[in-house]
Order: sequence, then structure tokens, then C-alpha cells
Amino acid sequence: MRTLIVIAALVSSISARAGETPTQFMERYVGYFNAEDSEQYQDTFKFPVIRSTGGILEILHDPSVPMANFENIKKTGWVNSRIGYIKVLSESPEAAMVEFSFVRVNSSGSPFFEAIGHYGLIHTDDGWKIQSMFFVNPITVGTD
Repeated sequence: MRTLIVIAALVSSISARAGETPTQFMERYVGYFNAEDSEQYQDTFKFPVIRSTGGILEILHDPSVPMANFENIKKTGWVNSRIGYIKVLSESPEAAMVEFSFVRVNSSGSPFFEAIGHYGLIHTDDGWKIQSMFFVNPITVGTD
């Protein structure tokens, strides 16, 4: 019986993700980041991933290399991130371009960093995944 419950929960989770909108996906993505859930956060990406921050372009091929180091991000004063806005610029059944604004907040609840990113999403059998991220200004994810 327990096995059937676990299987039903997994199927329900996969089904919910498959029906997610790009906006809902981005909200879930921020939730994993704020929860410091490295495994789920890493699973939001489709490799290879293109990341451009402050004019520095990287092509990340290895899904076993973490996309964020939360311990290093905490050293900047980060406690969590708030969504400013999510704007879907373009969407088809296979891909979407999302403009995403967020604010990093410190332990006193004060914002100390704001960024706007453009995320290229692709739709997979597991739902939306990030394949590219572009930030005009430098931003740290603790891996630099």
C-alpha cells in the first residue's frame, strides 16, 4: 500500500509540473533557491546551460557541478530572495522567454541586491527547464 501511495505522489508531481506555466515554474525555481534545495534547484536546468552575467558568457555542460553554492551566497549577506515580477515575453508549447526581477534580502529584511534576468526556458517531458540565463550586471551564485 505504501508503495502505491509513493507512486501516486510521484505521478501527481510529474503531472503537475507538466501543466505548469512558465510563471509557476519560475516561482518554484525561486522556492528551491530560498529553501537551499540543491538537488531540486539543479533539476530546474537543462544542460548544456548558457549563462551570461555582466558580459561574461559561460556554457555549462556538467549537471553534476552545482549551479549555486548557497554557503558562498550567504557570505554576501543573503537570507532569501523575493520575486519583483515575472513577465513572460514569448511562449510556445516548446519554449518561453521570461524576464524575471528579484531582490536578495539580508537578515534584517532589507534588500541589498536587485537584478533583472532573461531566462530561456524549454519544455521537456518533465516540464519547464532553464536552458539560458542572461544578466546585464554581474551577479553571484556563489560558484565564482
